[in-house]
Amino acid sequence: GTCVNLPGSYRCQCKPGYTGHRCESVYVPCSPSPCMNGGTCHQTSDFTFECNCLPGFEGTVCGHNVDDCPNHKCLNGGVCVDGVNTYNCRCPPQWTGQFCTEDVDECQLQPNACQNGGTCTNHNGGYACVCVNGWSGDDCSKNIDDCFTASCANGSTCIDRVASFSCICPEGKAGFKGVHCEEDIDECLSNPCVNNGVCLDKVNRFLCVCPPGWIGDYCSTEGNECKSNPCQNGGTCEDLLNGYRCTCKKGFKGERCTVDIDECLSKPCKNHALCHNIQGSYLCECRPGFTGGDCDSNIDDCLSNPCQNGASCVDGINSFSCICLPGFHGDKCQTDTNECLSEPCRNGGTCTHFVNSYTCKCPPGFEGTNCESNIDECTDSSCFNGGTCVDGINSFTCQCPLGFTGSFCLTEINECASHPCLNRGTCVDSLGTYRCIC
Repeated sequence: GTCVNLPGSYRCQCKPGYTGHRCESVYVPCSPSPCMNGGTCHQTSDFTFECNCLPGFEGTVCGHNVDDCPNHKCLNGGVCVDGVNTYNCRCPPQWTGQFCTEDVDECQLQPNACQNGGTCTNHNGGYACVCVNGWSGDDCSKNIDDCFTASCANGSTCIDRVASFSCICPEGKAGFKGVHCEEDIDECLSNPCVNNGVCLDKVNRFLCVCPPGWIGDYCSTEGNECKSNPCQNGGTCEDLLNGYRCTCKKGFKGERCTVDIDECLSKPCKNHALCHNIQGSYLCECRPGFTGGDCDSNIDDCLSNPCQNGASCVDGINSFSCICLPGFHGDKCQTDTNECLSEPCRNGGTCTHFVNSYTCKCPPGFEGTNCESNIDECTDSSCFNGGTCVDGINSFTCQCPLGFTGSFCLTEINECASHPCLNRGTCVDSLGTYRCIC
């Protein structure tokens, strides 16, 4: 067999006479039979076969049902339904029989096919109803709407009946009468208007013209002049007989509270603030540093803790000032004072800055807070033989008496070393002098 590679798998293409997943089996036609739907298998060679199909099937293995409908005889709208070696006709409701050729008598099958006294008449492919007066429709089930052509007037309601109608006229003060509600009733005949109201008869209604102080359809209600909200700007309306009275809110005046009072005339804003009059009130525009409705409160500029490094804050007007702790300076005491800038260390001392202090590192020979004192090295000096100590910078010198020398006056001077005696005289050294023995 030939192996054909597939994605993630393979397929074996077998030589004639073999079959199986790996071409491992010898192929025997008709074992088992490949013929479907009852077909009979006949081996024609070592590797071929032939299927004899039952009636109604065709194809190499008898797998296809033969469509028997192409030459069907279904009539009158019947639908052909294919079967096995045959077909059936699905007839519409009006027809029956093998080929839908027999008419159905709907009048016999359906005694109530025609309703409301209608007469049923059968015909090929259907039936017809002859309706009595007042009914219509295929089965005489629809009542003919006689109101469609009725002449009920003046908004009256038409009630449909069987082969007739009736008009229902409007009732009450708006009334009509007559078969078709065509006659207007004089609603003023009952004197509906009270409190000397004048009644005017209208079509389908009446109108009362009321005297001053009275309102309503019948002039029976005392007029509420406050109903139209005559008081403006939140004023309270008090209804009076044929009149009203307005109680104005603060900031307004006038008969209808329409006049705005200028509250700025009383100078309510403090600390030189600007006053702006507004509807029913006033608004103060505060100067920097003040707040409150009347600008009467000084803003505490220290609330935000602007002073740093432990400084104390003193509030001003739109400002503040900081009292700094020793060692700090600046508007907000934000700067550490550098005490070394004034060069306090003397005699070449090196200054090191700390918070609110400094230290001096003195060069050899000096001491003190600012290296201002020369160390007296003669305190611990060792000048011998009566030598006098002279202090220097980080050192000392010894001034030796006559006859001695050396850093510490320890060496006696040999005056004979310079051979002062002449003519072979012998020099005898003594302290600070010599003598010659000739």
